[in-house]
Amino acid sequence: MSLDRLIEGILEKQNPTVVGLDPKLEYIPAFLKEECFAKYGKNLEGAAAALLAFNRGLIDAMHDIVPAIKPQCAYYELYGWPGMRAL
Repeated sequence: MSLDRLIEGILEKQNPTVVGLDPKLEYIPAFLKEECFAKYGKNLEGAAAALLAFNRGLIDAMHDIVPAIKPQCAYYELYGWPGMRAL
């Protein structure tokens, strides 16, 4: 995102907040983890699917009120290639 677009978003939404996504498996609600583990297995694929599903929900809930959402790459890297794909 360019700085100009960020400034426009801040002015449009009247909100200077940037939301950081620092996903940890411990933060994900149990029902969502269980659903993803059942579908993909209790492995990196399942964990990454849970991160993606949870973060999609957060983004969907916040995109109208915050000008930017910044994922923290290092947290996704913890889950290997599946985590990077989720990013």
